[in-house]
Amino acid sequence: MLIIFVHIIAPVISGCAVAYYTYWLSK
Repeated sequence: MLIIFVHIIAPVISGCAVAYYTYWLSK
């Protein structure tokens, strides 16, 4: 169950991090 939770949450966190990073670069 925890592994499934990690596999669902990890892409969301990494996606948000990438989006924020590209937003910070484009400022």
